[in-house]
Amino acid sequence: MDLSAMEQYWIWLSGVEGIGIRRFYRLLSEYGDARAVWDSIGDPGMAFLGARALENLRAARTEERFFRVFSELERLNMRAIPRISEAYPASLHEIFDPPATLYVRGDADLSAERMFAIVGTRRATRDGKRAAREFARTLAGEGVSVVSGLARGVDTAAHEGALEGGAPTIAVLGSGADVIYPPENELLAERILDAGGAVVSEYVPGAEPSKGNFPQRNRIISGLCAGVLLVEGAENSGAMITVNLATEQGRDVFAVPGSIYSPLSAAPNRLIQLGAPPALSGWDILEHYRWASRPAKPAPGAPLPELDEEESTLVTALREQELSFDELCSLGKFPAAKLNSLLTMLVLRGIIVKAPGGLYRAYQ
Repeated sequence: MDLSAMEQYWIWLSGVEGIGIRRFYRLLSEYGDARAVWDSIGDPGMAFLGARALENLRAARTEERFFRVFSELERLNMRAIPRISEAYPASLHEIFDPPATLYVRGDADLSAERMFAIVGTRRATRDGKRAAREFARTLAGEGVSVVSGLARGVDTAAHEGALEGGAPTIAVLGSGADVIYPPENELLAERILDAGGAVVSEYVPGAEPSKGNFPQRNRIISGLCAGVLLVEGAENSGAMITVNLATEQGRDVFAVPGSIYSPLSAAPNRLIQLGAPPALSGWDILEHYRWASRPAKPAPGAPLPELDEEESTLVTALREQELSFDELCSLGKFPAAKLNSLLTMLVLRGIIVKAPGGLYRAYQ
């Protein structure tokens, strides 16, 4: 990690506990740069920091503390990108309160031309998870880096879909980049890194997740991207914070329409009512940005897979919704052994697919 002296002082100052983004930028405004802050500690003009932050700053002004920052980054195989670095994403310079420093695990390009966010509720329905996964897979299949927050529900499904699609996916955390939250997504985070993606945070390594961090990190999710897709969310969903930030940042907002009777479709349906473009597949987004053209539909009369009556019964049910093995059994049409055989053959023929979570669905 090659950093100039000025970049090192910037990273050191931005990581001092209690300084925060507003105090950090005020210090730079008052003293000119981070090295000058180091040289001026004890100056009466720093009283605006408050007693605790000022004491933390004094305690951090030692060579041992200074160099510990960078040895810890090296130990964690993590890079720090200060805002004054050429590697800092240009798109984040434009937003309100741009993060002072980004801590990054992984190799993904944070300035990639094609970046798009998929967000939604943690309490996603089965259809919501399916939509997030399929949108992400389609976008990633055309080289789009999908950005989300690694949370339960829609975020998790979006990252999984992006991995299936084969493009890097980027997770922005409300904790240190080495503190995966929720813990059950540690394996998913490793898969993201192994596939050339990245785990990103503005919080120092070791920072635990806190309630206030998540709304704050949402400005990074939207800020990195050309646009944001809201898959599911109630009227008061936290995902609406990302949507509102995206609007303030001048990013595009899309929404997945849902049932008027589903509380978790209230937010996207409301956005559509207010003028947000409805998105029915990833191709709607790809075509909007002219990133790719939708594949042509099969010509009329093109041969369809030949299905016998039993196979047709299963495929018809799986075109309507994703179903588990037990749910298919409950249809009462096949013994378990027969059902297993039918499903296996349909998967091998490429007519249905077994999705994450043990659910089956038919290709449309």
